[in-house]
Amino acid sequence: MPITPQELIQNLGDLPPLPQVAAQVLRLVADPDSTTDDLQKVISTDQALTSQILKIANSAMFGMMREVRTVTQAIMTLGFSTIKSVVIAASAKNLYSRGSVGLQERILWEHALVTALACRGYARSLRFPRGEEAFVGGLLHDIGKSVMGIKFPERYGALVRQAYNERLDSRTLELDTFGFDHCMVGEALLKSWNLAESLEAAVRWHHDPGHAPEGHQVLAAIVALGNQIPPQEAGAQGYMVSQDQSEAEALAILRLDETAYGEHRQTVFELLDRDKGMIADL
Repeated sequence: MPITPQELIQNLGDLPPLPQVAAQVLRLVADPDSTTDDLQKVISTDQALTSQILKIANSAMFGMMREVRTVTQAIMTLGFSTIKSVVIAASAKNLYSRGSVGLQERILWEHALVTALACRGYARSLRFPRGEEAFVGGLLHDIGKSVMGIKFPERYGALVRQAYNERLDSRTLELDTFGFDHCMVGEALLKSWNLAESLEAAVRWHHDPGHAPEGHQVLAAIVALGNQIPPQEAGAQGYMVSQDQSEAEALAILRLDETAYGEHRQTVFELLDRDKGMIADL
């Protein structure tokens, strides 16, 4: 019998919490009455986060004519929505680097970041209005793998190596070994972080976007396509992208034929070439 969401949580135990500063920033971003000053005060309490936000604000993708030196300037440059993405990225990177998958950790993080940038690119090319949400969905789509690496270091480390060495589908191995896969774990984590249902759905169904709730299928489809971008297109290391039905389902949801898909994909490659400096900045 398939495992229930309640059994999933019980099997996982306590999920890694969203860092306190990140939780405060997300609450402020969601509050229409919050100000730049409110956000600056919270961000400035975390030196690492402050450094990352300044790096991003000064990166080539924003084409600033003069150096951004303060958090307030960075917030004005990036906007609340992008600040939210950077904060979630910082939290995700900490999780991606905590597992015990050894040499795969860096590759997993870079794959997540390439997917995030590709998702933002697809959102722009497809005129999907929630580009930052697509970025976050891409960034977190495989976060369940890191959680499983933290919770079950020996068993999951062996599973990842088996999947990589024998070219096997990691989800099938996950289900056979644990009774749940990384998509389900990622959904549980996002739910515990109180992130948007649309993001939960995108993470849960990025291999099967056609099964996502109807209102969230477009975002899930964009994340599914972002997951198919070879990491080398953004200067990242190699990562074996799973071949499943997700691409065909995504194209059906987005009503794209092969010609249109090729055009959008080429646009994404061009945007990735411009934005790949973010891999070093995040």
